[in-house]
Amino acid sequence: MTNIIEITDLRASELDIYARLSENQLYHYYEPAPGLFITESPKVITRALDAGYVPESFLIERKQLLGEASALLERCPDTPIYTADFEVLTKLTGFQLTRGMLCAMKRMSLPAVANICQGARRI
Repeated sequence: MTNIIEITDLRASELDIYARLSENQLYHYYEPAPGLFITESPKVITRALDAGYVPESFLIERKQLLGEASALLERCPDTPIYTADFEVLTKLTGFQLTRGMLCAMKRMSLPAVANICQGARRI
């Protein structure tokens, strides 16, 4: 993993999506295209990747780099990985990462109502 970036400045703009933007701001991040959402834990991130969502970046506790998350990170070799010790991440996000990992994912466009209703027997 050559895309590991050690967090040295908690004010770095790359970290805004994890610490300083509201859900509404993330939703409109790439407007008019769909924005971002944050996933937590290797299990949830894996499910999002399996569903076709594209990661923007990862925020991960340093000790998790070689743990459960390593195989998951290998699936996304070009995605930036921001890392620091547990205490630094808690200070940055304002809460304890219970599973040691967050991921900013790009939202997908919503399907058209006609596509959702096609073939439906009840609406």
